[in-house]
Amino acid sequence: MDIRSSVRHRRQARIKELLDDKNREEVSELSWPETVPGSNKGPAHQPAAAALPESQMKPPEERDPEILWKQGYRSWYDSPTDHPKPPKTSFIGSMLKRCLVSGILFGAVWGVFKLEEPWAFRVQMFVLDGLSREMDFQAAQVWYEDHFGGAPSFIPIFGQDNPESTKVNGGISLIPPLNGSMVQPFAVDMNGVKLVPAEGSLYAREVKSVDSGRVLQVSTLSDGTLAVQIQHTNGKTALYSGLGETSLKVSSWVQGGEVVGILPSVSGSEQQPVLYFMLKEGDRPMDPAEVISF
Repeated sequence: MDIRSSVRHRRQARIKELLDDKNREEVSELSWPETVPGSNKGPAHQPAAAALPESQMKPPEERDPEILWKQGYRSWYDSPTDHPKPPKTSFIGSMLKRCLVSGILFGAVWGVFKLEEPWAFRVQMFVLDGLSREMDFQAAQVWYEDHFGGAPSFIPIFGQDNPESTKVNGGISLIPPLNGSMVQPFAVDMNGVKLVPAEGSLYAREVKSVDSGRVLQVSTLSDGTLAVQIQHTNGKTALYSGLGETSLKVSSWVQGGEVVGILPSVSGSEQQPVLYFMLKEGDRPMDPAEVISF
């Protein structure tokens, strides 16, 4: 009995000791420190919170939303100061790049004009048309008035001669192929017209190209005269038939008004030479009088 009682007493004493240690730790965690480090004034048990500044003891104030909104609204008009400066460009470097691009484009166009392919012919005619045809400012003025209600004053070429612009025909006016008169209109055979030169010098027998173009064919007819077929701009093809002589060859280029050939000369008793002129738009014959003033 004595051994059992002794063991039980020691066990109870140990349990009580453990409980006392646990209660002591909880009390020490909740208690304030006795003194503030570095302070020699005040009571011995002054709390450490008394040494904190007043700004840290107060909770942070909530800022006024209206003030925040006004500050943000004002920042929209403030010029930014932290944007990086744009990189400086060299004038010489920029000019070299432009010259390089221009040289490449020039070489490409020159190469296309040296080719004899069908697709190259279309490109050639497009380039030739863009470089040789003037802009129709009258049509541009009419379009501007239709869409905006008046000609712009900042473009001096608009409205110089006639303040009231007139509607214009979108058709293109071509150069007459011969200085003379028409003896057979288009309605006779629905293919072409016949022209005779005005009586006079050799100049009257000169046949001129109605527009810029490229020679497609030079052939000799059964009566010994020559026929020249030229591919003009805007998909038009012209046939100049009845020539006495020509210096053009296949793939030659002509400008509008350039001499295609000369009609044969005749004596006083013979009839005047006749130029048979046929104009096509694509594969369809068209009346030359619609685009040429004879």
